[in-house]
Amino acid sequence: MKLHKSEVARRQLEIAAKLLVSGGEPLAVVTLASAAEEIFGNLLRRSDRLAMIDKIIDLDRRITGGRDFKVVNEEANGLRNALKHAKEPTDDEIEVSEHAPHAMLARALVNYTLWGGELSAAMRQAYEAISAEFPDAC
Repeated sequence: MKLHKSEVARRQLEIAAKLLVSGGEPLAVVTLASAAEEIFGNLLRRSDRLAMIDKIIDLDRRITGGRDFKVVNEEANGLRNALKHAKEPTDDEIEVSEHAPHAMLARALVNYTLWGGELSAAMRQAYEAISAEFPDAC
């Protein structure tokens, strides 16, 4: 089976949305949404458009005056990276915020819509759930 990366990411996003809405495994939501967010982000950048992480970095720069990229990246993507790596013994335990699935799924949904994707019913339900949980953030 040959798939375009945008289709791979759309499928990952679809399952992450369904898991969030159904109360499924939060780490699976983060992992799937992270993968989709990164793929759509790279596709956006390759077409000279900004991804959600670029907007986060720009906002951080305007608010803080410009912290080091590594610091901002660790705050934004630390959990995503921690869920897929275990190179050092210091990586063996991680802190997982209960809000992490919502935050990463929201980022992935933004990148998907910036890419031009149409939200499925499950994606809309997930967005509505995130909006209800965090009304001031949406």
